[in-house]
Amino acid sequence: MRIKFGTSGWRGIIAREFTWDRVDRVADAIGLLLRREGRNSIVIGGDCRFLSPELAESTADRMAGYGFEVLLSPGPCPTPVLSHACRKGGHGGVINFTASHNPPLYNGIKFSPWHGGPAGSDLTASIEKIIEEEGKPERGSGSVVSKDLRSDYSRDIQKYLNPDAFMNSGLKVVYDAFSGAGSGLLDRILVELGASVRVLNGARDPLFAGRQHPEPGESGTADLAIQVVSSGASLGVATDGDADRFGIIDENGKFVSPHDFLPLLLNYLVEVKGYTGVAVRSVTTSSLIDRIARDHGLKTVVTPVGFKYLGAEMLCGNVILAGEESGGLSITDHIPEKDGILACLLAAEMVCAGGKGLAAQLDDLWQKYGRIHVSRVDLRLDGSLRDYITKNYFESDPSEIAGLSVDSIDRTDGVRMILESGDWILIRLSGTEPLARIYVQSDSAEKTDGILEKITAGFHP
Repeated sequence: MRIKFGTSGWRGIIAREFTWDRVDRVADAIGLLLRREGRNSIVIGGDCRFLSPELAESTADRMAGYGFEVLLSPGPCPTPVLSHACRKGGHGGVINFTASHNPPLYNGIKFSPWHGGPAGSDLTASIEKIIEEEGKPERGSGSVVSKDLRSDYSRDIQKYLNPDAFMNSGLKVVYDAFSGAGSGLLDRILVELGASVRVLNGARDPLFAGRQHPEPGESGTADLAIQVVSSGASLGVATDGDADRFGIIDENGKFVSPHDFLPLLLNYLVEVKGYTGVAVRSVTTSSLIDRIARDHGLKTVVTPVGFKYLGAEMLCGNVILAGEESGGLSITDHIPEKDGILACLLAAEMVCAGGKGLAAQLDDLWQKYGRIHVSRVDLRLDGSLRDYITKNYFESDPSEIAGLSVDSIDRTDGVRMILESGDWILIRLSGTEPLARIYVQSDSAEKTDGILEKITAGFHP
Protein backbone atom coordinates (compact mmCIF):
# COMPACT_ATOMS: atom_id res chain seq x y z
CA MET A 1 0.00 0.00 0.00
CA ARG A 2 1.59 3.26 -1.17
CA ILE A 3 1.93 6.26 1.12
CA LYS A 4 0.13 9.05 -0.74
CA PHE A 5 -0.09 12.70 0.30
CA GLY A 6 -3.46 14.37 -0.22
CA THR A 7 -4.65 17.98 -0.15
CA SER A 8 -3.15 18.52 3.29
CA GLY A 9 -0.66 15.81 4.15
CA TRP A 10 -0.70 12.04 4.50
CA ARG A 11 -3.56 10.61 6.57
CA GLY A 12 -4.75 7.12 7.35
CA ILE A 13 -6.65 4.96 9.78
CA ILE A 14 -4.53 4.24 12.84
CA ALA A 15 -2.98 0.74 12.89
CA ARG A 16 -4.22 0.00 9.36
CA GLU A 17 -2.59 2.58 7.06
CA PHE A 18 -1.10 4.85 9.72
CA THR A 19 1.47 2.73 11.57
CA TRP A 20 4.63 3.56 13.51
CA ASP A 21 6.87 1.91 10.90
CA ARG A 22 5.28 3.92 8.10
CA VAL A 23 5.62 7.12 10.14
CA ASP A 24 9.35 6.43 10.42
CA ARG A 25 9.56 5.96 6.65
CA VAL A 26 7.87 9.30 6.04
CA ALA A 27 10.12 11.04 8.58
CA ASP A 28 13.20 9.52 6.92
CA ALA A 29 12.04 10.77 3.52
CA ILE A 30 11.43 14.27 4.84
CA GLY A 31 14.83 14.24 6.50
CA LEU A 32 16.58 13.25 3.27
CA LEU A 33 14.65 15.90 1.32
CA LEU A 34 15.71 18.61 3.78
CA ARG A 35 19.29 17.41 3.72
CA ARG A 36 19.34 17.69 -0.07
CA GLU A 37 18.12 21.27 0.30
CA GLY A 38 20.90 22.04 2.75
CA ARG A 39 18.59 22.51 5.71
CA ASN A 40 19.52 21.22 9.16
CA SER A 41 16.73 22.27 11.55
CA ILE A 42 13.08 21.33 11.93
CA VAL A 43 10.04 21.97 14.14
CA ILE A 44 8.11 18.92 15.34
CA GLY A 45 4.80 18.69 17.18
CA GLY A 46 1.28 17.35 16.99
CA ASP A 47 -2.31 17.81 18.09
CA CYS A 48 -4.42 15.92 20.63
CA ARG A 49 -5.05 12.79 18.58
CA PHE A 50 -4.12 9.30 19.72
CA LEU A 51 -0.31 8.95 19.85
CA SER A 52 0.38 12.40 18.33
CA PRO A 53 2.55 13.61 21.26
CA GLU A 54 4.36 10.27 21.53
CA LEU A 55 5.05 10.12 17.79
CA ALA A 56 6.28 13.72 17.86
CA GLU A 57 8.77 12.90 20.63
CA SER A 58 9.96 9.71 18.92
CA THR A 59 10.36 11.47 15.57
CA ALA A 60 12.27 14.31 17.23
CA ASP A 61 14.80 11.80 18.57
CA ARG A 62 14.99 10.11 15.17
CA MET A 63 15.65 13.38 13.34
CA ALA A 64 18.27 14.41 15.92
CA GLY A 65 19.99 11.09 15.16
CA TYR A 66 20.28 12.26 11.58
CA GLY A 67 22.01 15.45 12.70
CA PHE A 68 19.03 17.81 12.76
CA GLU A 69 18.54 20.55 15.33
CA VAL A 70 14.98 19.86 16.45
CA LEU A 71 12.57 22.30 18.09
CA LEU A 72 9.94 20.11 19.79
CA SER A 73 6.59 21.13 21.21
CA PRO A 74 6.38 19.28 24.57
CA GLY A 75 2.61 18.76 24.32
CA PRO A 76 -0.31 19.15 21.91
CA CYS A 77 0.23 22.22 19.76
CA PRO A 78 -2.00 23.96 17.18
CA THR A 79 -0.97 23.76 13.53
CA PRO A 80 -0.73 27.56 13.16
CA VAL A 81 1.58 27.76 16.18
CA LEU A 82 3.95 25.18 14.69
CA SER A 83 3.94 27.06 11.39
CA HIS A 84 4.60 30.35 13.18
CA ALA A 85 7.55 28.81 15.06
CA CYS A 86 9.06 27.53 11.82
CA ARG A 87 8.70 30.84 10.02
CA LYS A 88 9.87 32.95 12.95
CA GLY A 89 12.87 30.77 13.74
CA GLY A 90 14.01 30.27 10.15
CA HIS A 91 13.77 26.48 10.40
CA GLY A 92 13.82 24.07 7.48
CA GLY A 93 10.28 22.79 7.93
CA VAL A 94 7.60 21.27 10.18
CA ILE A 95 6.58 17.69 10.86
CA ASN A 96 3.11 17.94 12.36
CA PHE A 97 1.18 14.90 13.60
CA THR A 98 -2.45 15.69 12.86
CA ALA A 99 -5.40 14.53 10.82
CA SER A 100 -7.13 17.89 11.29
CA HIS A 101 -10.92 17.37 11.07
CA ASN A 102 -10.88 13.69 10.06
CA PRO A 103 -12.70 11.12 12.25
CA PRO A 104 -10.99 9.94 15.47
CA LEU A 105 -9.76 6.72 13.86
CA TYR A 106 -7.37 8.76 11.70
CA ASN A 107 -4.01 10.33 12.29
CA GLY A 108 -1.54 11.78 9.83
CA ILE A 109 1.57 13.77 9.05
CA LYS A 110 1.42 17.26 7.66
CA PHE A 111 4.74 18.52 6.32
CA SER A 112 5.38 22.22 5.86
CA PRO A 113 8.60 23.54 4.29
CA TRP A 114 10.59 26.57 5.46
CA HIS A 115 7.80 29.10 4.89
CA GLY A 116 5.41 27.37 7.33
CA GLY A 117 2.63 26.83 4.79
CA PRO A 118 1.44 23.50 3.38
CA ALA A 119 3.87 21.67 1.11
CA GLY A 120 3.09 21.97 -2.59
CA SER A 121 2.32 19.02 -4.86
CA ASP A 122 5.82 18.89 -6.33
CA LEU A 123 7.36 18.69 -2.88
CA THR A 124 5.02 15.96 -1.62
CA ALA A 125 5.61 14.01 -4.86
CA SER A 126 9.34 14.13 -4.10
CA ILE A 127 8.69 12.82 -0.58
CA GLU A 128 6.55 9.98 -1.98
CA LYS A 129 9.34 9.05 -4.41
CA ILE A 130 11.94 8.96 -1.62
CA ILE A 131 9.62 6.77 0.46
CA GLU A 132 9.32 4.30 -2.42
CA GLU A 133 13.10 4.24 -2.73
CA GLU A 134 13.40 3.74 1.06
CA GLY A 135 15.77 6.68 1.27
CA LYS A 136 17.03 8.06 4.56
CA PRO A 137 19.66 10.60 5.68
CA GLU A 138 23.09 9.65 6.91
CA ARG A 139 23.57 9.46 10.67
CA GLY A 140 24.68 12.60 12.50
CA SER A 141 24.77 14.28 15.86
CA GLY A 142 21.89 16.68 16.39
CA SER A 143 19.86 17.81 19.38
CA VAL A 144 16.30 18.24 20.62
CA VAL A 145 15.16 21.42 22.35
CA SER A 146 11.74 21.20 23.98
CA LYS A 147 9.92 24.53 24.13
CA ASP A 148 6.37 25.79 24.64
CA LEU A 149 5.84 27.52 21.30
CA ARG A 150 2.55 29.13 22.20
CA SER A 151 3.95 32.11 24.13
CA ASP A 152 5.79 33.54 21.12
CA TYR A 153 2.71 33.00 18.96
CA SER A 154 0.44 34.72 21.51
CA ARG A 155 2.72 37.74 21.60
CA ASP A 156 3.17 38.04 17.85
CA ILE A 157 -0.52 37.58 17.00
CA GLN A 158 -1.24 40.93 18.69
CA LYS A 159 0.16 42.57 15.54
CA TYR A 160 -3.08 41.72 13.75
CA LEU A 161 -5.44 42.82 16.54
CA ASN A 162 -6.61 46.12 17.95
CA PRO A 163 -6.63 45.66 21.75
CA ASP A 164 -8.33 49.06 22.20
CA ALA A 165 -11.43 47.72 20.47
CA PHE A 166 -11.88 45.14 23.25
CA MET A 167 -11.60 47.62 26.12
CA ASN A 168 -14.84 48.03 28.09
CA SER A 169 -16.74 46.14 25.40
CA GLY A 170 -18.37 43.66 27.77
CA LEU A 171 -17.57 40.90 25.27
CA LYS A 172 -18.87 37.47 26.28
CA VAL A 173 -17.62 34.49 24.29
CA VAL A 174 -18.37 30.78 24.40
CA TYR A 175 -15.49 28.77 22.96
CA ASP A 176 -15.75 25.11 21.88
CA ALA A 177 -12.19 23.78 21.71
CA PHE A 178 -13.33 20.44 20.23
CA SER A 179 -11.13 18.61 22.77
CA GLY A 180 -8.19 19.90 20.78
CA ALA A 181 -4.97 21.86 20.78
CA GLY A 182 -6.54 25.32 20.74
CA SER A 183 -7.71 24.93 24.33
CA GLY A 184 -5.78 27.09 26.77
CA LEU A 185 -4.55 29.36 24.00
CA LEU A 186 -7.46 31.06 22.23
CA ASP A 187 -9.43 31.38 25.46
CA ARG A 188 -6.40 32.79 27.30
CA ILE A 189 -5.78 35.44 24.62
CA LEU A 190 -9.44 36.47 24.74
CA VAL A 191 -9.35 36.78 28.53
CA GLU A 192 -6.16 38.86 28.34
CA LEU A 193 -7.96 41.18 25.91
CA GLY A 194 -10.72 41.66 28.47
CA ALA A 195 -13.40 39.19 27.36
CA SER A 196 -15.40 36.84 29.54
CA VAL A 197 -14.96 33.32 28.16
CA ARG A 198 -16.68 30.02 28.78
CA VAL A 199 -14.87 26.96 27.40
CA LEU A 200 -16.57 23.80 26.16
CA ASN A 201 -14.66 20.54 25.54
CA GLY A 202 -11.40 21.98 26.81
CA ALA A 203 -9.78 18.74 27.96
CA ARG A 204 -7.75 16.57 25.62
CA ASP A 205 -9.82 13.71 24.23
CA PRO A 206 -8.59 11.70 21.20
CA LEU A 207 -12.20 10.57 20.70
CA PHE A 208 -13.37 14.21 20.47
CA ALA A 209 -16.09 13.78 23.10
CA GLY A 210 -17.91 11.30 20.86
CA ARG A 211 -17.82 13.41 17.71
CA GLN A 212 -17.47 11.13 14.69
CA HIS A 213 -16.54 13.99 12.38
CA PRO A 214 -14.86 16.70 14.48
CA GLU A 215 -15.30 19.61 12.08
CA PRO A 216 -16.57 23.01 13.36
CA GLY A 217 -19.22 23.35 10.68
CA GLU A 218 -22.92 23.93 11.24
CA SER A 219 -23.74 20.46 12.59
CA GLY A 220 -20.54 20.31 14.65
CA THR A 221 -21.33 23.60 16.41
CA ALA A 222 -24.96 22.83 17.29
CA ASP A 223 -24.20 22.47 21.01
CA LEU A 224 -22.14 25.67 20.93
CA ALA A 225 -25.10 27.52 19.42
CA ILE A 226 -27.33 26.37 22.28
CA GLN A 227 -24.81 27.58 24.85
CA VAL A 228 -24.44 30.98 23.16
CA VAL A 229 -28.18 31.57 23.40
CA SER A 230 -28.61 30.21 26.93
CA SER A 231 -25.70 32.26 28.30
CA GLY A 232 -26.53 35.47 26.44
CA ALA A 233 -23.08 35.54 24.87
CA SER A 234 -22.01 38.05 22.23
CA LEU A 235 -20.39 35.36 20.12
CA GLY A 236 -19.58 31.69 19.85
CA VAL A 237 -16.29 30.45 18.39
CA ALA A 238 -14.84 27.02 17.71
CA THR A 239 -11.63 25.48 16.42
CA ASP A 240 -11.07 21.93 15.22
CA GLY A 241 -8.60 19.47 16.74
CA ASP A 242 -5.45 21.15 15.45
CA ALA A 243 -7.01 24.66 15.53
CA ASP A 244 -6.43 25.46 11.90
CA ARG A 245 -10.16 25.59 11.07
CA PHE A 246 -12.75 27.89 12.63
CA GLY A 247 -16.48 27.92 13.34
CA ILE A 248 -18.52 31.01 14.25
CA ILE A 249 -21.90 31.38 15.98
CA ASP A 250 -23.62 34.79 15.95
CA GLU A 251 -25.44 36.53 18.79
CA ASN A 252 -28.70 34.81 17.82
CA GLY A 253 -27.25 31.32 17.99
CA LYS A 254 -27.00 30.95 14.21
CA PHE A 255 -24.04 29.41 12.43
CA VAL A 256 -22.10 31.95 10.38
CA SER A 257 -20.95 30.14 7.27
CA PRO A 258 -17.42 30.90 6.01
CA HIS A 259 -19.19 31.91 2.79
CA ASP A 260 -20.67 34.80 4.79
CA PHE A 261 -17.92 35.42 7.34
CA LEU A 262 -15.07 35.77 4.86
CA PRO A 263 -16.73 38.58 2.82
CA LEU A 264 -17.70 40.33 6.07
CA LEU A 265 -14.13 40.10 7.34
CA LEU A 266 -12.71 41.33 4.03
CA ASN A 267 -14.95 44.37 4.18
CA TYR A 268 -13.85 45.03 7.78
CA LEU A 269 -10.15 44.67 6.99
CA VAL A 270 -10.45 47.15 4.12
CA GLU A 271 -12.88 49.71 5.55
CA VAL A 272 -11.86 49.71 9.23
CA LYS A 273 -8.25 48.50 9.32
CA GLY A 274 -7.26 50.11 6.02
CA TYR A 275 -5.74 47.02 4.41
CA THR A 276 -5.05 47.04 0.67
CA GLY A 277 -4.01 44.34 -1.77
CA VAL A 278 -5.49 41.18 -3.25
CA ALA A 279 -8.31 38.99 -1.93
CA VAL A 280 -7.72 35.26 -2.42
CA ARG A 281 -10.39 32.56 -2.26
CA SER A 282 -10.78 28.93 -3.31
CA VAL A 283 -13.02 28.06 -6.24
CA THR A 284 -15.63 26.55 -3.89
CA THR A 285 -15.97 29.74 -1.83
CA SER A 286 -18.72 32.33 -2.31
CA SER A 287 -18.07 34.93 -5.00
CA LEU A 288 -19.49 37.63 -2.72
CA ILE A 289 -15.81 38.20 -1.91
CA ASP A 290 -15.29 39.22 -5.54
CA ARG A 291 -18.19 41.66 -5.39
CA ILE A 292 -16.83 43.39 -2.29
CA ALA A 293 -13.29 43.47 -3.67
CA ARG A 294 -14.50 45.09 -6.92
CA ASP A 295 -16.40 47.74 -4.99
CA HIS A 296 -13.16 48.71 -3.25
CA GLY A 297 -11.16 48.61 -6.48
CA LEU A 298 -9.33 45.42 -5.49
CA LYS A 299 -8.46 42.25 -7.36
CA THR A 300 -9.59 38.71 -6.49
CA VAL A 301 -7.52 35.58 -7.16
CA VAL A 302 -9.36 32.23 -7.33
CA THR A 303 -7.41 29.05 -6.56
CA PRO A 304 -8.04 25.29 -6.43
CA VAL A 305 -9.17 23.86 -3.09
CA GLY A 306 -6.46 23.43 -0.49
CA PHE A 307 -4.56 26.02 1.50
CA LYS A 308 -1.33 25.08 -0.24
CA TYR A 309 -2.70 27.03 -3.21
CA LEU A 310 -3.91 29.98 -1.15
CA GLY A 311 -0.69 29.97 0.84
CA ALA A 312 1.32 30.10 -2.38
CA GLU A 313 -0.53 33.30 -3.31
CA MET A 314 0.28 34.72 0.13
CA LEU A 315 3.96 34.06 -0.44
CA CYS A 316 3.75 36.35 -3.48
CA GLY A 317 2.84 39.20 -1.09
CA ASN A 318 0.22 41.96 -1.11
CA VAL A 319 -2.63 39.71 0.08
CA ILE A 320 -5.32 41.12 2.37
CA LEU A 321 -7.19 37.92 3.06
CA ALA A 322 -6.90 34.31 1.90
CA GLY A 323 -9.88 32.13 2.77
CA GLU A 324 -11.75 28.97 1.85
CA GLU A 325 -15.22 27.61 2.53
CA SER A 326 -13.99 24.77 4.73
CA GLY A 327 -13.17 27.21 7.54
CA GLY A 328 -9.62 28.25 6.77
CA LEU A 329 -8.13 31.73 6.53
CA SER A 330 -5.03 33.81 7.00
CA ILE A 331 -4.29 37.49 6.42
CA THR A 332 -1.57 39.82 5.12
CA ASP A 333 1.96 38.75 6.14
CA HIS A 334 0.85 36.19 8.72
CA ILE A 335 1.68 32.49 8.13
CA PRO A 336 0.63 31.10 4.71
CA GLU A 337 -1.41 28.49 6.57
CA LYS A 338 -4.92 28.21 7.97
CA ASP A 339 -5.25 29.81 11.41
CA GLY A 340 -8.52 29.16 13.21
CA ILE A 341 -7.30 30.97 16.33
CA LEU A 342 -6.69 34.22 14.44
CA ALA A 343 -10.03 33.85 12.64
CA CYS A 344 -11.89 33.64 15.95
CA LEU A 345 -9.97 36.58 17.41
CA LEU A 346 -10.81 38.73 14.39
CA ALA A 347 -14.48 37.76 14.69
CA ALA A 348 -14.40 38.89 18.32
CA GLU A 349 -12.70 42.15 17.36
CA MET A 350 -15.35 42.81 14.71
CA VAL A 351 -18.10 42.45 17.31
CA CYS A 352 -16.35 44.87 19.66
CA ALA A 353 -15.38 47.42 17.02
CA GLY A 354 -18.79 47.33 15.32
CA GLY A 355 -20.75 47.67 18.53
CA LYS A 356 -23.16 44.96 17.37
CA GLY A 357 -23.19 41.25 16.69
CA LEU A 358 -22.22 39.50 13.49
CA ALA A 359 -25.85 38.82 12.53
CA ALA A 360 -26.59 42.54 12.53
CA GLN A 361 -23.36 43.27 10.66
CA LEU A 362 -24.19 40.67 8.01
CA ASP A 363 -27.63 42.23 7.50
CA ASP A 364 -25.90 45.54 6.76
CA LEU A 365 -23.47 43.82 4.36
CA TRP A 366 -26.24 42.03 2.44
CA GLN A 367 -28.27 45.23 2.25
CA LYS A 368 -25.38 46.83 0.39
CA TYR A 369 -24.02 43.94 -1.67
CA GLY A 370 -26.82 41.41 -1.89
CA ARG A 371 -26.61 37.84 -0.64
CA ILE A 372 -25.16 34.76 -2.30
CA HIS A 373 -26.02 31.26 -1.09
CA VAL A 374 -23.64 28.31 -1.35
CA SER A 375 -24.55 24.82 -0.17
CA ARG A 376 -22.62 21.56 -0.16
CA VAL A 377 -23.42 17.89 0.20
CA ASP A 378 -20.87 15.11 0.68
CA LEU A 379 -21.51 11.70 -0.83
CA ARG A 380 -19.65 8.56 0.29
CA LEU A 381 -17.50 7.58 -2.68
CA ASP A 382 -17.77 3.88 -3.42
CA GLY A 383 -16.36 2.41 -6.62
CA SER A 384 -19.55 2.67 -8.67
CA LEU A 385 -20.19 6.32 -7.77
CA ARG A 386 -16.56 7.21 -8.55
CA ASP A 387 -16.89 5.56 -11.97
CA TYR A 388 -20.19 7.32 -12.65
CA ILE A 389 -18.82 10.78 -11.77
CA THR A 390 -15.58 10.20 -13.66
CA LYS A 391 -17.34 9.06 -16.84
CA ASN A 392 -20.14 11.63 -16.90
CA TYR A 393 -18.36 14.73 -15.58
CA PHE A 394 -14.57 14.40 -15.47
CA GLU A 395 -14.13 12.63 -18.81
CA SER A 396 -16.85 14.49 -20.71
CA ASP A 397 -18.29 17.98 -21.09
CA PRO A 398 -21.85 17.75 -19.76
CA SER A 399 -24.41 19.96 -21.48
CA GLU A 400 -26.91 19.68 -18.64
CA ILE A 401 -27.16 18.66 -14.99
CA ALA A 402 -30.24 18.23 -12.82
CA GLY A 403 -32.31 19.29 -15.83
CA LEU A 404 -30.47 22.62 -16.14
CA SER A 405 -28.48 23.74 -19.18
CA VAL A 406 -24.74 24.17 -18.72
CA ASP A 407 -23.41 27.38 -20.30
CA SER A 408 -19.67 26.84 -19.65
CA ILE A 409 -17.27 24.61 -17.70
CA ASP A 410 -14.39 25.56 -15.39
CA ARG A 411 -11.88 22.85 -14.42
CA THR A 412 -9.78 24.86 -11.95
CA ASP A 413 -10.56 22.11 -9.43
CA GLY A 414 -13.01 19.35 -10.20
CA VAL A 415 -15.77 20.30 -12.64
CA ARG A 416 -17.57 23.61 -12.13
CA MET A 417 -20.58 23.97 -14.42
CA ILE A 418 -21.77 27.54 -14.90
CA LEU A 419 -25.47 27.73 -15.76
CA GLU A 420 -27.19 30.24 -18.04
CA SER A 421 -28.48 32.08 -14.97
CA GLY A 422 -24.93 32.59 -13.66
CA ASP A 423 -25.49 30.05 -10.88
CA TRP A 424 -22.94 27.25 -10.71
CA ILE A 425 -22.58 23.61 -9.70
CA LEU A 426 -19.21 22.12 -8.78
CA ILE A 427 -18.28 18.46 -8.36
CA ARG A 428 -14.90 17.53 -6.90
CA LEU A 429 -13.35 14.58 -5.13
CA SER A 430 -11.99 15.11 -1.63
CA GLY A 431 -8.22 14.97 -1.26
CA THR A 432 -8.37 13.68 2.33
CA GLU A 433 -11.40 11.35 2.51
CA PRO A 434 -13.34 8.99 0.17
CA LEU A 435 -16.00 11.61 -0.58
CA ALA A 436 -17.51 13.37 -3.56
CA ARG A 437 -18.32 16.97 -2.69
CA ILE A 438 -21.15 18.69 -4.56
CA TYR A 439 -21.45 22.51 -4.33
CA VAL A 440 -24.15 24.82 -5.64
CA GLN A 441 -24.16 28.65 -5.65
CA SER A 442 -27.18 30.83 -6.44
CA ASP A 443 -28.96 33.94 -5.18
CA SER A 444 -31.61 31.90 -3.34
CA ALA A 445 -31.29 29.35 -0.55
CA GLU A 446 -34.40 27.53 -1.82
CA LYS A 447 -32.99 27.31 -5.34
CA THR A 448 -29.60 26.13 -4.09
CA ASP A 449 -31.06 23.38 -1.93
CA GLY A 450 -33.48 22.35 -4.68
CA ILE A 451 -30.66 21.91 -7.20
CA LEU A 452 -28.61 19.89 -4.72
CA GLU A 453 -31.57 17.61 -4.04
CA LYS A 454 -32.07 16.94 -7.76
CA ILE A 455 -28.38 16.19 -8.28
CA THR A 456 -28.06 13.73 -5.41
CA ALA A 457 -31.32 12.01 -6.39
CA GLY A 458 -29.93 11.51 -9.90
CA PHE A 459 -26.63 10.01 -8.77
CA HIS A 460 -27.64 6.35 -9.05
CA PRO A 461 -24.99 4.78 -11.26
